[in-house]
Formats: sequence, structure tokens, C-alpha cells
Amino acid sequence: MLEMLWGDMPAIEIRDLVKSFDGLRAVDYLNLNIDKGQIFGLLGPNGAGKTTTIRMLVGLLKPDNGSIRIQSMGNWEWKGDTGYIPEEAKLYEHLTVFEHLYFVGKLRGVEDLDNRVSHLIDFMDLEDKADEMVSTLSKGMKQKVIIACATIHEPKILIADEPLMGLDPKSQRKVKGLMREYADKGGVALVSTHILDVAERFCDRVAIINRGKILAEGSMGDLKKRSKSEEKATLEDVFLKLTEE
Repeated sequence: MLEMLWGDMPAIEIRDLVKSFDGLRAVDYLNLNIDKGQIFGLLGPNGAGKTTTIRMLVGLLKPDNGSIRIQSMGNWEWKGDTGYIPEEAKLYEHLTVFEHLYFVGKLRGVEDLDNRVSHLIDFMDLEDKADEMVSTLSKGMKQKVIIACATIHEPKILIADEPLMGLDPKSQRKVKGLMREYADKGGVALVSTHILDVAERFCDRVAIINRGKILAEGSMGDLKKRSKSEEKATLEDVFLKLTEE
């Protein structure tokens, strides 16, 4: 069940969320609050339940139990205020980069679309690829198109599953800066990633999930206390200690 929230409440509130596949529980009564103005990292080993949780958040999977509440910070319904960068996305490969962004922008009802598409092509360093078919692009270039499509309508909530995969260092910095901008403007960037040193540097708070349950959540200081780690411990140290336990 997905509800809208208004007022001074968490931007994303997850309560007792459950999802099973063929009798195996991928998400096991998961609870989580994510406040506005944050870059929030969702971390965990392979098969921990991260992607399943994200797909329920964006409405691609229906929970078996529990509730998800997403606060709209604009006048659109929640899907209009949410951008989604999936780990794997299907693109319209018979379109050029410009046509693809323009098509998605039209579906999203973006105003001043020509300027918005031009801005994103410039921002993502796609100028030389704008008139090329998506099918001819490298994996990294396709990832840039996916990110541009997810942000073309300037959503208030950005949900990203491994958004930095395949990107060169310059593009990774741009995307991290974009997420910081979302948070600084009072929005939310929820990011699932395996790159722990990156998460440690740019996430305000993180949750470590394993076997569908939250093992620990909070700032780096909170996680060190929860895992009884030394002050000099890295996020990688904390992550391995908690997930191996």
C-alpha cells in the first residue's frame, strides 16, 4: 500500500515491508525512515534485498506485507516527484540520444523541453552523441542517458540502484554532485551501491541490509557504535563486521 504524506514527516517511511519469491523471503519486515535533505545509502551484499526494496519503493513490485509512504514535495502525485535510476534499464535503442530524452520529457510533461534536453546533454557530456542511435552507445554512455532520463523532470526524490556503474571518474563526480544538489535543496537521494568508500564520503546516513533485514542504520559514528568498531574504522570495516556476524 502506497500513501501520500504531507507536513513535517519523513520523506520516505517504510514499515514492516515483506517480499518473498518462491517461498524465499527477500525482504523481511524491513523498517526505515529517510528524512528530507539527505543522501541516504542502502548497502548490503549481493542478494541482501536492496534491489527488491527499491523496486517496491518505485512501484514495480507489490509488497506482500507492510506499507511505504512517500511524501510528495510538489503538487504532482508521488510518481511525478520521483526519479528512478535502475541497475539495468531498457532503452529505446532505435532512437537517437536527443530523441530519447525528448520522448521521455514529453511523457513527463516537462515544460521548456528543448532547453531541458540541451542542458542534460551538455551536463552529461553527450554532445558528440546527441544524434547517434542509442544502440551504438557504450555501456557508460547508455548509463548517462539513463541518468538524464531519470532526472529530466527535476524530481524531488531520486532513487538510484548502482548509479555509478560504468561511469568514468568525471561523470561519477558529476552524478554525486547532482545528488548533493538534490539533498541541499530539501529533496532526497536514496542510493544503493557496492562502492563503500564512495558511500562513506558522500552519504549523510546509510543503512546496512542483509537477508532482508536492516542490521544497522545511521551516520558513520552511529554505525561504529553499533558494530563496536574502533574510531579509525572505515565503512568497509564496519560493513564486513556486521554482515559477517
